[in-house]
Amino acid sequence: MLSYDMENPMSEEEFFDSYGQILTEKDYNTVKNSKLIPVEEKPANKALEKWNNWERTLRNELVKMRASKKAQDGEKYIVDGEFETATLEIAREIFQASSPLDAELILNKARWDYLEEIEVGHYFDIVKVIVYFLKLQILQRKLQINKEKGKTAFSEIYTVIHDKNSTQENS
Repeated sequence: MLSYDMENPMSEEEFFDSYGQILTEKDYNTVKNSKLIPVEEKPANKALEKWNNWERTLRNELVKMRASKKAQDGEKYIVDGEFETATLEIAREIFQASSPLDAELILNKARWDYLEEIEVGHYFDIVKVIVYFLKLQILQRKLQINKEKGKTAFSEIYTVIHDKNSTQENS
């Protein structure tokens, strides 16, 4: 069982060592190619297709909001695909987050919640395994979040941008 608040989930390698042997080759490849970020080709599994559509729709909503804020046309960044509902409000919440860290946490939780919806009614079939693997990826992302490292990286980027702008103003 995975829990969103879990602090020490298994690695992807451990997952495939444990479960890879019980999957058919086709299912193994389907699970192995299941990623949080949508892929271009159409997935072989309907649940994975639903996931990709939801993630793509959410990303498209964020593109529109960011482009609008910068008074630019975001249409060239929109990725085609079927529309999934209930992403606009999530995108707004992410967009209005007070920091990139908060936005990432909101995004991870929204992803988790949507995967829980996909998982309903699936007990130990390929959909359950795909959802489990995607959730495992979310937990791994959460483990990579380091506030101090993020603050340091932000400060470094800010300094570079600030110095560049100061140089241009003085020219």
